[in-house]
Amino acid sequence: MNKFVLRNIHLVAISSVAMTLCVVTPTSASVGKLLWQDNFDSFNNEIWNVDIGDGCDQGICGWGNQELQWYHSDNVSITDIVGEPGNRGLLIEARKESIGGKGFSSGKVHSKNKVSIQYGMIETRMKVSSVDTGLWPAIWMLGTSTASWPAKGEIDIMEMGQSEQARTDAGFPNSDIDSYTGSNLIFYSDDACNSGNPTCAASVAWQTDNAHLSTTVLTDRFVTYRLYWTDTTIRFTVEDQGVEYSMFDQPFSISEESDEFNAPFYLLMNLAVGGNFTDAKMNHQVSAPLPGKMVVDYVRVYEYNGQGEVKVGNSTEPEQGTFGVYTDLTQTNNKLTVGVDSDIYVWNQNSLSLGNITPFEGEQVIAWDYRPNQWFGGGIQARQPTNMSEFADGELRFRIKIPKNVAFKVGISDTYSNENWLTFAANETRYGLTRDGDWAQAVVPIDELAGPLIALQSLKSHFSIASVDGQIPRAPFSMAIDDIIWTGGGVSTAPDSDNDGIADEVDLCPNTPANTQVDENGCAIVAGEFGISQLSTKSIRFYVNSNQWADVHYQINGGVQQNVRMNMNSGQNELVINGLNIGDEISYWFTYLKPNGAVDTKEQRFMISPATWM
Repeated sequence: MNKFVLRNIHLVAISSVAMTLCVVTPTSASVGKLLWQDNFDSFNNEIWNVDIGDGCDQGICGWGNQELQWYHSDNVSITDIVGEPGNRGLLIEARKESIGGKGFSSGKVHSKNKVSIQYGMIETRMKVSSVDTGLWPAIWMLGTSTASWPAKGEIDIMEMGQSEQARTDAGFPNSDIDSYTGSNLIFYSDDACNSGNPTCAASVAWQTDNAHLSTTVLTDRFVTYRLYWTDTTIRFTVEDQGVEYSMFDQPFSISEESDEFNAPFYLLMNLAVGGNFTDAKMNHQVSAPLPGKMVVDYVRVYEYNGQGEVKVGNSTEPEQGTFGVYTDLTQTNNKLTVGVDSDIYVWNQNSLSLGNITPFEGEQVIAWDYRPNQWFGGGIQARQPTNMSEFADGELRFRIKIPKNVAFKVGISDTYSNENWLTFAANETRYGLTRDGDWAQAVVPIDELAGPLIALQSLKSHFSIASVDGQIPRAPFSMAIDDIIWTGGGVSTAPDSDNDGIADEVDLCPNTPANTQVDENGCAIVAGEFGISQLSTKSIRFYVNSNQWADVHYQINGGVQQNVRMNMNSGQNELVINGLNIGDEISYWFTYLKPNGAVDTKEQRFMISPATWM
C-alpha cells in the first residue's frame, strides 16, 4: 500500500544558494531543422503578451526582485534596425518618467499560453545600450507547469547588468559591466532550503563562473545567444565577434532533482531597471544612460540532437468521458498519476502527517492524521494545465473516510488564481455523502463546484480539501480520500440511480450495493466467490468474496510458494501482485473461513495475457 504526502512548495520570493554543478562530457551534437521563429517584422499578438505594471497585481510587487520600473505597452514596439536596410526588430525601451508610482518605465513581453518550447537549440540575436548601473536586460524562460516558482523552473538565456558582488563571486572582480554577460538555471531543491532562502531556490550560477567577459564591450552591437537543451543536458553559449563561447565550463546535467527542465517552457524578454540583481536598489543609484534600449532581431528554435518541440496557441486538448484524479481500479478515459503528472500538496504540514487507513480501492490512498487546534488543507495538482471544459455538465465523485463531526470544504482552482469551495457541514448529508465515519461517496455537480469564476479550460487543482474557517477541529482524528474521478465529460450526466458511475440506460446490474466496484456494464468486478483477475500486463489481483479472513497460496513460474494473508476491503479479501511479465504462469489456491469452518480450494493456473487491459 503506497501513500503519498508531499511538502508544500508554493513559494514566493527569489533567492539563490550554493549548489554543486553537475557536469557531463560533450559528445557529438547536431543542430537540425528550423522548428519556429519570429523575426519581428511586426508585433504578433498571437505570440506575445505585454506585461503591465509593477507585479503587485500578480502578488509579486517589484516583480519579486525590488525592481524600480513600471512596465507599459508604450515601451514595446517594432523598429527598423539601424545599418541593416529592410530588417526590423523588437524594441524595448527604458525611460526615466513617473508612472504608476515608479520613477521609471520599461517593457516586457512573454509567450505564456501562446508559445511553449521543450528541448531544441534556441537562438536569439540582440543588442542593448550601455547597462552601466541599473539596467537589467534579460531573455529567459519559465516552465508552463502549474507549480509555483522555483518549482516550475527558470532558464536565463542571457542577463546583463549584474552587481559588482555577483561578478566577483563568479570570478570576475573589477570587470567592466558592459563587457559582461551571464546565464543561469533555477529550480527547487530540498538541499537549498534554509532560513536565508525560504523559497528553496537552487541557482547554478551562485558563486560559479557562469559568464563571458568580452575583450570588447557587448553593448551597442548585436550579439547572438544560444541555449542547447535536451532531455539530459543544458548548455548556454554566446557568439562574440564570430567565436562561440560557453557560459559554464561544462553543460548542466538534468537529474531527478531538476526534472523541472523535462517539461515545456515559455519565453520572456524584458529590460528591467534596478533591483536586487543590480547595484541600484533606489532610483538615485541608477546611472545608466536613459532612455535605454534593447533590440531583439529574432528568436529561433531548431531541432537539436533529434529533439525539440514548439507548440503555438493553447493546444491543450479537452479531456472527455471519465477522468481519474486519484484512482487505481476505476475505469477512466485518462487519469493523473501522482509523481508523474501530478503531485499531492499539504499546505499546513504542522496539522497533517502520514496516516495508515486502508485504501478504499487499489493500493494507493491519501491518508492523513490530524493534529488538533489548527487549520488543515491539501490537494492534488496537475503539473500542467488540464482542459476540463467538456465536464461543465459533469460530476466530481470522491470517496472519503472522516469523522462525522468534522466539517470540511472541497474545492478546485484554475491557472488564473481563481478558486471555488463547497462546504460539507459536520453531521449532515450533502451531495449524497453519508456522514457515519466510514467510507462514503460524494457526487458533486461540476457547475456548482466551479462556480462563476473557475476557467475549466485551464484547471490546476482538480481536488482540494481544507478545514472550514471558524470550525477548527479540537481533537485529533484520521482521514483518508480515494477514488477521485470526474465523470460526464462531453456528455450530459444521465440518471444513475445506484450511483455506481454507470448510467441507468446502460447499467446491466441496477441497484448495485453502495461502494461496490463495477465494470463498464455496471456489474460487480468480481463475479465468483474467489479467483484471479488481470489488471494489466504487469499485475494481477487475487480475490475472495468473504467478510472473514482469507489466505492465498501462489507460485510464479514454479518458484517458491508464497503464503499471504489477504487484505480486507469492503467485505472482500484481495491481494494485488505487481512486477509480472507477459507469459508468466501463476499457480494458486485459497484458504478462507466460511460459516462452517475454514476451507481449501483446488489449485488453479493462470497465465499473463498480452491483451490490452484497462
